[in-house]
Amino acid sequence: MRKHTLLLAILVSLPACSSGVKPIGLHDSNVPLDARRFVADAQDAVSIARARRDDAVLEMKATQVWRSELTNAAMWPKGSEGLLNKLEVFADSRVTMAELKLERAELQLSLAEAKYTLSTAETAMRNDIAVYDLAPLRASAESIRKDIEKANVAVEEQRTRMDKLTVDWWDSYGKFTQGGKDTPVFYISPEILASAKERDARIKTARKAKAKANPETDAEKEKKTSDVKKADTKEAAEPIKKEEKLELDL
Repeated sequence: MRKHTLLLAILVSLPACSSGVKPIGLHDSNVPLDARRFVADAQDAVSIARARRDDAVLEMKATQVWRSELTNAAMWPKGSEGLLNKLEVFADSRVTMAELKLERAELQLSLAEAKYTLSTAETAMRNDIAVYDLAPLRASAESIRKDIEKANVAVEEQRTRMDKLTVDWWDSYGKFTQGGKDTPVFYISPEILASAKERDARIKTARKAKAKANPETDAEKEKKTSDVKKADTKEAAEPIKKEEKLELDL
């Protein structure tokens, strides 16, 4: 697991630069409308950056769950230890990528907050509301901006490594399955996993709401039960022609 040492240092240093800047009321008639819009835009940028950071947190958690489920040795046949090792390396690279993206999203949120503080201070000074030392505020925003550039480089470098590991994994997986082994095909991206869980939750909620709004009569329940039993009997009487397989690709 990566350590967020750099990020923590930035977050710790921010309050010293921004705690003395008082917010400007967006409905304060003493402040010109254009100035209030300037501050409001900076506030919106903070909200957007926070939402993206929250998405990155969810993506990282989903990736960690995906890695844990996919590399479960119980899913794989005997003799697949070498393949499983390659899978673990590949899955770890996905987790690292999610962590790097989260770190970048945290930095982007910090930058949005720093720019909001700076815009508030600048607006206050232009309108003779208060006096602030803008130099450290600008220096803080510039420092975070440089860290974001480094984070972008780290993400792209990890993307290159992950692409190579992806090719290596699928090459190894293809060779392993050609050996006639009954290898499970349980490969699903974190995005699909999260989306499927959210979809199932929405479906269950909708069904409960529908059932509550339109309760079935005893006669309808009895008929539905009877129809299900008939369908089960018919299905049991038919020969199984082929084995069904679940195949979920990235």
